Amino acid sequence: MTKIAHVADAHWGFNYPGPNPQSRFDDITRSMDFVADRIIEEGCELVLFAGDAFKDANIRIDRATVEIMAFASWLRKLSAAGIPVVVISGTPSHDAISAYHLIDEMKINGVRVFTKPGITLIRGMSICCLPGMNRSSFATEDAFVGLPPHEFHQEMTEWIEAECQDLVVRCEGPRILMSHLTFDLADTGFEDALMQSEPILTDEAAKLFDLVCLGHIHRPQRAGSNVFYCGAPDRHNFGDERTTPGFYIHEYTGLSSIHEINGFRSSFIETPARKFKTLDWCDMDIQAWLDGQIDSFADIQDAMVRVRYNCSEELQKQFDRRTLEKALYAAGAFYVHEIHAEVERSDRIRDTEVTESLGPLSALAAWSTNQGIIPDEVIELQSMTSELLEAGV
Repeated sequence: MTKIAHVADAHWGFNYPGPNPQSRFDDITRSMDFVADRIIEEGCELVLFAGDAFKDANIRIDRATVEIMAFASWLRKLSAAGIPVVVISGTPSHDAISAYHLIDEMKINGVRVFTKPGITLIRGMSICCLPGMNRSSFATEDAFVGLPPHEFHQEMTEWIEAECQDLVVRCEGPRILMSHLTFDLADTGFEDALMQSEPILTDEAAKLFDLVCLGHIHRPQRAGSNVFYCGAPDRHNFGDERTTPGFYIHEYTGLSSIHEINGFRSSFIETPARKFKTLDWCDMDIQAWLDGQIDSFADIQDAMVRVRYNCSEELQKQFDRRTLEKALYAAGAFYVHEIHAEVERSDRIRDTEVTESLGPLSALAAWSTNQGIIPDEVIELQSMTSELLEAGV
C-alpha cells in the first residue's frame, strides 16, 4: 500500500486584508506547516502539490523572494523526512513560471517540478503532470487566433483531451493525473457562463486515469468517479467562509470495493485554518444594538469578521460603526474586515452612471459598488476580466 498526500492552492502572499500586511501570510504558513507535519505523521510516501503556491504572479522581487523561500522551506521539510514531492505550476495569474524554475534550480532532494506536461515514475506509479493554464496561455497560438469564444473554448478542451491521451499511453502501473484545471462535473461555486472562459478537463479525459488529483477550485470534493479537488489549506477571503480547508490522502490498496476507486481509498484531513465570519443584520438587529441589547457575539474569536446590514435611513444616522468595531475587537475578533450597509437598490447609485465613457474595469467597479459586492470580490472579478481582455474575448 502507498499513501499519497494531495495538496494545492496555498497562495502564499502579502497584503491580504488583516491586522498587518504579513498576518495572513503567517496564517498560510502555519496551515501549511500543519499539513507537512500531518503528512509525515501519516507515513505518506509521496506528495503531489497541484499548483498555485502563490497569490500573485506579478510582484516585486523582495516579496517574491520571501514567498518562494516559504514554499521552498515547506518542500525541504518533506524532503528531510525522505518523502518525494511532485510539484506543478498553477494558474499563470497566480504562479509565475520563473518562480517554479527557481525552485527547480534549488535541487531540493526528492522534489520534481513541472511547468510543462510530463510524466514521472515514482513507487511504480505514473504521475502525469498537466500544469495550470488559462485562456492567455492559448491566445497567441496560431490555431487559436481569431476564433470566436465558443470555438476557442472547444479548441482548449480538445487540446487538453489530446494531452491526456498522449500522457496515458506512456504510463506504467497505476495512472495518476495531477493538474490545475476546472473539471466539467465539479462544483465550482461560479456561474456556468464564467466557467466558459476556463480551460476544461472533461470526464472522458479524466476516466483515462485511475486517479485524478486537481488544484484550482477551493471547494474540496470528489467529482465524477475518480476526480478529487483537495481545496486550499487555508481560507483566503469571504468566498471561502463556508469551505472546509484541508488536503486529501489517497491510499493505493490495489483492491476493488465500495471503499476503493480503481484501487485507491481517499480521506480528507481538515486543517486548523483561520475562521471567516459574516454577521448579517437587519433593522431589528441595529435597533437592538442601539438599545444596548447586544453585548456579545458568537463564534468570532480569532476570526476575520465582516458585518453587513440593512436599516432605515433614520437608524443609519444613529448607528456608529466605530463603536461596533471596537466591540467586535473586544469580543476577540482577529480582524474586522468591513462594516457594510446593504442598501436597497432604490438607494444605490443608479446603474445609468455605468456609461460607455468608463473603461471596462472602471465600469465593473462601479457596477459592483451598485450591487453591494465586497472589495475582495471586486478585485477577483477585475482580475478575471483582465485575463479575458488579454485573451481578446
